[in-house]
Amino acid sequence: MLCLDAVAHGGNPQDRAASLRVDRRYRRRGLSKLLDAHTNKYLSQVNVPILRYCVYSDNETMLKVISQRGDKKLDSYSLYKAEPIASDTNQLIQLNLKNFDDIWSLIIRNDLLDNKQTFYTKLITTCQSINPDLLKECLLGGKVFGLIQNEKLRGIAIQSYSELSEEEFYIGYLHGEPEILTVLLCELCKLAYSLGKSVVKGLFPLNDSFGNALSQAAFQRINQAEIGIYRSSLKINS
Repeated sequence: MLCLDAVAHGGNPQDRAASLRVDRRYRRRGLSKLLDAHTNKYLSQVNVPILRYCVYSDNETMLKVISQRGDKKLDSYSLYKAEPIASDTNQLIQLNLKNFDDIWSLIIRNDLLDNKQTFYTKLITTCQSINPDLLKECLLGGKVFGLIQNEKLRGIAIQSYSELSEEEFYIGYLHGEPEILTVLLCELCKLAYSLGKSVVKGLFPLNDSFGNALSQAAFQRINQAEIGIYRSSLKINS
């Protein structure tokens, strides 16, 4: 079985994020090349010149395809999980459109740009650049939570959709001041418990700020293979 997931993002229909998948039962039969060719043809027809996708570092077949295409690696992420934390208290508040300016100011703060999480994810299959339109959509859906201390927004998290189980609490985006990331993660585990979720998961960038916070919050790496996020610029026939 061959599968292509593609969604427009960034407010630009000519920029898409996608996942390319071949059912494990049919791998090593040259189907990835067939899927790749059909994908390029389809995206050319709908005038989409840019494609982003995620690939595990141990997926030798797709890495060969990437090498042949000359696609650019944008970042490295890894999938983590943690147990929900039973608690009667929670510091997180659900944010709404009234909080948009404060949230966006936090996201674009210059001193936080070096170690920020660039992409909003939906369990590996979709990675989107965080942007005002996407943020507003998530706020309207009630999926954005914030950590406020001394009347100042210091961290945010966006709950995303988990394609595997309704019992999972999936963190699609996490951002904040480095010193409160651990607290933010722990509070999300408390929130997951209050919502009746059985596990907390998220895809996070491989840098020291996130690595230290995840370790201190008792998050465990699920797969030792890295997840590379790649960008492909396709040739569109005029």
